[in-house]
Amino acid sequence: MKPLRDDEPREIGPYRVLAELGEGGMGRVLLAAAGDGQLVALKVMRPHLLHDAQFRYRFRREVITSREVAASRWTAAVLGSDEHAPEPWLASEFFHGPTLAEALIANGPLGEASTRRLMHGLAAALAEIHSYGVVHRDLKPSNVILTDDGVRLIDFGIARVTEEAGGEASITQTGALIGAPAYMSPEQVARQAIGPASDLFSLGTTVITAGTGANPFDAEALYEIMNRVVNGDPGLERLPEALRYLVEPCMRKQPEQRVSAAELVLRIGEPLAAPWPPAVAALEQRQRAEVADLARRHGWDTLVRPDRTVVMFGPGVVPAQVQSGPPETTISYSPEPPYMSAPQGYSPVPTVSPGYAPVNPGYAPAPPGGPVLPPGGPYLPQQGPKQDRTVLYAVLAVLAVVVIALIVVLPNLGGDGGEDPELTLSDGASSDGAADDAGLGGEETDPVETETDPVAAAVVGDCFWDYGDETTADLEPSYCEDGSFEVVEVFEGTTDLSSCDAVDDVTTSVSSSAGDLVLCLSYLHPNGEAYHAEVGECVFGPNDSVSQWYPIDCQEGAFEVLERLEGVSDPASCAGSVYYNQNYTFTTSQSYLDVVLCLSMIYPDDMGYATQDDCMSMSGDPDAGTALFTFADCDSANTYVTGRVDEYENLDWCGDDGWSTWMSTDFPEHAYTVCWRYL
Repeated sequence: MKPLRDDEPREIGPYRVLAELGEGGMGRVLLAAAGDGQLVALKVMRPHLLHDAQFRYRFRREVITSREVAASRWTAAVLGSDEHAPEPWLASEFFHGPTLAEALIANGPLGEASTRRLMHGLAAALAEIHSYGVVHRDLKPSNVILTDDGVRLIDFGIARVTEEAGGEASITQTGALIGAPAYMSPEQVARQAIGPASDLFSLGTTVITAGTGANPFDAEALYEIMNRVVNGDPGLERLPEALRYLVEPCMRKQPEQRVSAAELVLRIGEPLAAPWPPAVAALEQRQRAEVADLARRHGWDTLVRPDRTVVMFGPGVVPAQVQSGPPETTISYSPEPPYMSAPQGYSPVPTVSPGYAPVNPGYAPAPPGGPVLPPGGPYLPQQGPKQDRTVLYAVLAVLAVVVIALIVVLPNLGGDGGEDPELTLSDGASSDGAADDAGLGGEETDPVETETDPVAAAVVGDCFWDYGDETTADLEPSYCEDGSFEVVEVFEGTTDLSSCDAVDDVTTSVSSSAGDLVLCLSYLHPNGEAYHAEVGECVFGPNDSVSQWYPIDCQEGAFEVLERLEGVSDPASCAGSVYYNQNYTFTTSQSYLDVVLCLSMIYPDDMGYATQDDCMSMSGDPDAGTALFTFADCDSANTYVTGRVDEYENLDWCGDDGWSTWMSTDFPEHAYTVCWRYL
């Protein structure tokens, strides 16, 4: 936990900010207090993300998805959010406890009993969120909190609702490969359809990491990580035999061959009620002490509720004594549980631990028997289970059928005398097929087809084939496949194509006068999302010209985009770019869609770009291997370059001069040995 900087706001939304809990690529996580004293984990997004056309959509989806699974003992409920704030934020329940990532740093491998307990908690959490039709898609140690009563699964920022539950049919997104590659499933890496089975593969990788202390797919190079996920051995032999039996069905490369989360809960059985390792408990106690000390500095005290969330209360509010709950129950398990299938009729919601009452489809805590605060205190009642709306939906369905029947029948009840209310066609022929058979009907009438404008009905996430050209679109709805165009933004009430100019990753735009709207379309190139990379962004992929490349954070070994040449397919066009040493060419059947990216390898320091006679400023100790070089004026520099060869560790080239050498395992052709002398 870090103190706040002097220039940081002390209030965000309705919350008073107290300290920083952590930081990541999407933003920072702060400890804050609500007006009623409840402590929250306040996730504040980075302002630059607001320039991402898809960001607010993903942020809004995180809020909705997190609220959907809030009635669970395995997740942190969302308590508030504001996606329109200058720095969008999301507040969720705060629990004492380290993340699994922090625990592994402090403790190393968890041991068999603790790993089994972790696996049971993760499987139960996934079984529950999958019962809502939600796929987490980013299960990894930093998204798992170890509390004294189990685990909490957090961060639903890239979760998705499955198609069966009313979600999107395609998971194609414009932008970077989102998530932690070493914890992805093979289908995530290959950009294939994602379902609940993907979470099970990530669960297995997380459990292996927890049980052995090392991720089986981790490597220095991003492409090597992705290759290992798709083709590599998960290293199950490093796990104890009983755990190996449980993890193996999660790690199968084909998703349809993996075990479901609900079945995995059955296979694990109830784990031993053993505490986390001492180092993990020490982390939690230290966090408790830090939070309590922080509260005391504000003149408050802290209280942990029966649901494990935390509140702060001021002077004069004294909590009642905590009532003792039922004793912990220890259940042993055999080292070789039977390899079983889920029985017929098994509910996807797993068995809950003592102190919790099962509800369908989620969990809600049993009536609290813990501390009770006086009126006006910070204690809030638990969020109740979701209402069962089955009867309501049935009534609505019946009403819909009745309404449709009335619409069809009533217009035909106003005929003459006692004629049968038959539907009469425009040429007088009866709709009764028997009349036609008797030769009494008129000519057979072809059904009338009504054409609809696919552009006017399109929404974000829809895809089209374009059979037109650069100036004239000819769209036909399609699945979101390579070579199609995905709708990334819709502007209603206008036909001005320039509306899409400020939207990221837009390839072209079309308008519909009938729908009075503009669609912003993004081309889905089969060679990856790097197709949309702009100058200054960074990309990476395999060392060939046919595999997929993706945008990634700018880092050593990645490539920075120096130029983006549209409508060009000749890589020789990049020759004029400064520091250019790599290109990637995206070709298509329509030349106007061709793109060449002029790239520069990101080296550890400026020595990677240096040539003979360049002056450099060196810091660090070259003998200890800590020297860093930056370009400098020769008047202020302390070294200059005497030679360069594109080879790794060619020290003979430098003779008695100093040297700096580097090589990328993915792109060895960009290796160098640079010789230098002191000025």
